[in-house]
Amino acid sequence: MKEIPVPVSLLEAEAAETSPRRLRRESFTGLGLLTPAIVIVILFSLAPLAYLVLVSFTRESTFFFNNPVYTGGNYRTIVNRYMPHVWTTIRLATLASIVNLVFGFPFAYILARKISYRELVRTLMVFPLVGPLYLAFGLYYVLLPNGPGAPILEFLGINATSLLFSEPMTIFGMALFTFPFMVMNVVAALANVDPTLEEAASTLGAESWQTFTRVVFPLSWPGILAGFLMCFGWNLGVYVVPILLGSTPQQRVLSLTLQQKAMSQFDYGLAAAMGVVLMVLAFSVTWISLRFSRGALGA
Repeated sequence: MKEIPVPVSLLEAEAAETSPRRLRRESFTGLGLLTPAIVIVILFSLAPLAYLVLVSFTRESTFFFNNPVYTGGNYRTIVNRYMPHVWTTIRLATLASIVNLVFGFPFAYILARKISYRELVRTLMVFPLVGPLYLAFGLYYVLLPNGPGAPILEFLGINATSLLFSEPMTIFGMALFTFPFMVMNVVAALANVDPTLEEAASTLGAESWQTFTRVVFPLSWPGILAGFLMCFGWNLGVYVVPILLGSTPQQRVLSLTLQQKAMSQFDYGLAAAMGVVLMVLAFSVTWISLRFSRGALGA
């Protein structure tokens, strides 16, 4: 086949479009579009975090006076005195995430496979994410002696008021708030699992539990782990739930200790160091969860 000659003018125009000047102009245009976002991130994210880290290396409230006293003693104090608070924070977050996994996976499976009105159910599930404050207050009033839940629990032989200010109720309140994170991640993972694989396993003689353990669970593992880590990360900064539903042992979490040190004792250096510890824990967990969330979402 005879080739059609390309006019010289078109070749020159194409070369002009890909000239270094045009590429530089496009790069400057892209940088200009990114500049507002970069400025906002620096001013309202990176700068406050750097400020927090700087304050964490000062003694008490000296940073806000003319001669700040710099020290690394705040972190030594956390290691020597407040490590039980760190472990309490991690323990409560872990237990609440386990509760989310135990109850969230079956719910997510039913939502992904059995329910037709998924969007309505998802909308109702996202509703608790508005905030844990009213959830904790709701549980608090339900369990009061004259609350609506007291007669039901007493009929079951459970003293409703004994559940108040206890670790089980604190864990339940934390799990209730983060429950949608687990379900959404598992549903996203199950959406990538072809239902015909379960039918094939059943056709080959696999029992229901074998299908679950050998097909469904391994294929949805990225979503399970992502949901667990996301729930864990959110529960690290729990604040309202231990105040309303927990007793003194449950209130020994870093978020409450940080608030007391800063607002009551004015020890801003130690409070900032606790904030940095929480930030490092939350950042690590969030980074890991996002890594696995991409696999769960099929990205």
